[in-house]
Amino acid sequence: MIVHPRSLLLGLLVILYLQSGAVGQNSKSPKKCCFSFYTRPIPVADITQYEETDPHCTRAGVIFTTKRGVRVCVDPGFKWVKRAMDKIDRQFVEYSS
Repeated sequence: MIVHPRSLLLGLLVILYLQSGAVGQNSKSPKKCCFSFYTRPIPVADITQYEETDPHCTRAGVIFTTKRGVRVCVDPGFKWVKRAMDKIDRQFVEYSS
């Protein structure tokens, strides 16, 4: 069986085209999502900030950043998470006043 260079080149170009289309579709996906959650309460004194995950994620989540720079996904439905977020918000308002 003889493989012609043109056929090989054409096949390679088709593969590259298909791969670039697949990568392009992923560019619209959310950048920060949580797929599993840390369930134990984290002391509010150890949390420096939080951010909510993208609304397009399959599950809503909150990402806490600790003083050590560790980012932890938590479930916003937990009462301790809501209390921690409220306290951080209050500290931010007091600090910026």
